[in-house]
Amino acid sequence: MKKVLLALILVALIVVPVTAATGGAAKSDLAVGLNLGTNTGVGVQYRMNDFDIVGNVGLENFGGTLAVDAAANFAFYEFEIEKAKFDVTAGAGLALSIPFDGSGVSLEAIIPVGLFYSMNNDDFPLDFYLRVGPTVRIIKGTKANLIGGYGVLGALWRFN
Repeated sequence: MKKVLLALILVALIVVPVTAATGGAAKSDLAVGLNLGTNTGVGVQYRMNDFDIVGNVGLENFGGTLAVDAAANFAFYEFEIEKAKFDVTAGAGLALSIPFDGSGVSLEAIIPVGLFYSMNNDDFPLDFYLRVGPTVRIIKGTKANLIGGYGVLGALWRFN
């Protein structure tokens, strides 16, 4: 379990510097990074104007369960704090949990609301996000509750 998370972290640590070294660091639509929370592991984002698609692969709650989730988000509000621009997003997606012990698989609908900040720096193109929201269980697995919660905090490196 810990080996899987360590492998994901190592891949992210290798990919980010290699990408930065191959031609500079201008902003693009694709970003990859790390996230902590309900799903702790590697995150990826693809932006399309006010929409983005986010996916995460890692361990659920630092435990013995592989967690995969994906959501489409829409930036519906912007605000500024001392020239730093933030987006408020809302979306919908799915989260899949697969326990390593072979017990029941769980599938949930997620409804994330988030806060997104992109550093306006071509030499250090980092994006930060916080997404939280309710989940509704579609396939129960070993979990008892029909309604649960979702939350991730992440940092992404925006590729060329």
